[in-house]
Amino acid sequence: MVSQLARIGACLLLVFLFTMCGRGDKAAPDDSSELETDVEEPVNETNWNTDAGPVMVVSLGDADSVAIVLPQATDSTALSEEDSTMLRANLTVDLFGRTGKVAARAVVSPLIRPTRAGECWWWPPGRLRASRSDWRVGFASGRVNGVALDSIEAMSSADSTLLAKSIAESVAALPAATDPNFRGLPFRVRSAYTFRTDSVEGVIADVIRIVNEEANPRLEHYFAIGERPTRSEGKYRVAYSIRTAGAEENVQTTELLSVVTIGPTRRLAAVVNVEYDEGGKLGLLERTAPGKWQFRWRSAYTGC
Repeated sequence: MVSQLARIGACLLLVFLFTMCGRGDKAAPDDSSELETDVEEPVNETNWNTDAGPVMVVSLGDADSVAIVLPQATDSTALSEEDSTMLRANLTVDLFGRTGKVAARAVVSPLIRPTRAGECWWWPPGRLRASRSDWRVGFASGRVNGVALDSIEAMSSADSTLLAKSIAESVAALPAATDPNFRGLPFRVRSAYTFRTDSVEGVIADVIRIVNEEANPRLEHYFAIGERPTRSEGKYRVAYSIRTAGAEENVQTTELLSVVTIGPTRRLAAVVNVEYDEGGKLGLLERTAPGKWQFRWRSAYTGC
């Protein structure tokens, strides 16, 4: 009788242990799934619009020489990243200029060259397979669309005069235009480009005032974006402006490279080159709301 009870007890113990092991097996996938959800996504430290792709290229002025811009690089990280995948394989990019999109699926071959000399940094270089001179910036193919720009220089004399007058008046009304060092001096529109989308007409202008003192020439520089509703005859409203002033030879300037729309939402953006005395940064000025543009991304500094 005792041995029979022992056998029954042993059987019950085995059933209990088997049941508990089964429960443990079922819990394992839940534990692993919790671990997977805890994995952090890569941090976009530079606020780059990832819809534009993982890389950008800019023309170096020659027909086939390019700089490969790494959007996630910062001033505190090394720019020499030849071991990364994107710098070991050919890049396929669409090319854009001030006339809009100028080429599709152009091939850029990275070149292994030094990107640093002393305290000077440059973007990794590349070579455009098919040489062309009418582009300024490129993005991964299929990510970005171009917006055509019309230069004030190509307008009729009457239209260009009217536009320049309107731009100068709008800039003169900005609060920073009261700087006593430049008060009373005329504004001169150095360049201006207009564009149109389905919902907005815009103008992007470079406006200056100069203190013409031989011993101490000074320059006041405005980079301004104005907009108005499409098919409107009203004045452009200033949606963004940046002012810099200083000695004429080293004042910071902002150069417009292209205007594009990014990703499936077709976010409107101006691609610019911000030039300092011995170097500069690239940037994306994005239209974040009607009447509002913002510097959403600036690249790492290159130069000396």
